[in-house]
Amino acid sequence: MSDNWDVYFKKNKTLVRVDLGIVHNVPINGANTLIEVNMQSRNFFSKKLNFELLGTAEDEIDRELTEYDYVVGAITYADSKSFYYYTMHENILVYLLKQILSKYKKLKCEISVADDPKWEYYLNNLYPDVFERQMILDIKVVEQLKANNDNHQIPREINHWIYFVDNKSREDFKRNLNSNIYRIVEEKKLKDDSEFPLQLIISHTSTVEFETIYQITTELLKKTIEIGGNYDGWESPVKESK
Repeated sequence: MSDNWDVYFKKNKTLVRVDLGIVHNVPINGANTLIEVNMQSRNFFSKKLNFELLGTAEDEIDRELTEYDYVVGAITYADSKSFYYYTMHENILVYLLKQILSKYKKLKCEISVADDPKWEYYLNNLYPDVFERQMILDIKVVEQLKANNDNHQIPREINHWIYFVDNKSREDFKRNLNSNIYRIVEEKKLKDDSEFPLQLIISHTSTVEFETIYQITTELLKKTIEIGGNYDGWESPVKESK
């Protein structure tokens, strides 16, 4: 439906691929039915998924979708993968799915249909929560550093941007910071008519390996939410190996 797709891991270790770009446009009037297609490789000796075969089946389905059908995401489990579609024409799409999937004898496929006019499954199960969205952003920054030949294992000073509604919130946040880890870089009041007019930039020193940086951003995000502020991400210089 949009070009803004991304992937992330949930706490239960499932991998979610989801269309992020439609969140402000749903639910779509008339597309009240959610269809889940679960695919599993038929292999007696191994539960390892045949991702090439699953991808081929998925692509064929996508080519046959109409303007009344909306593909919104997929979840990969240990031994199967589910694809999710909202539709205005339930019977037509179910018939189409059965016709296509009947050709893939090496896949065990199950089709489930549910009434979901408010798109609750998309919003509550596929679309990432605030911490999962932070994971997506962290991965993008780490990958961008990698693209610039960064050595993630080299410690460096990393800046974080945080915004607050009022001065009391900012002062409370500062008071609860671990001074052994974080340093206050700058604080100022924005000139524009912002929802969060007070800015705070803090820094810490560490590597930018994903597990390390995500632990830091998760901690800061939790503290920011508790105080009613807005955590706006981090920035790191590129450190190349000598």
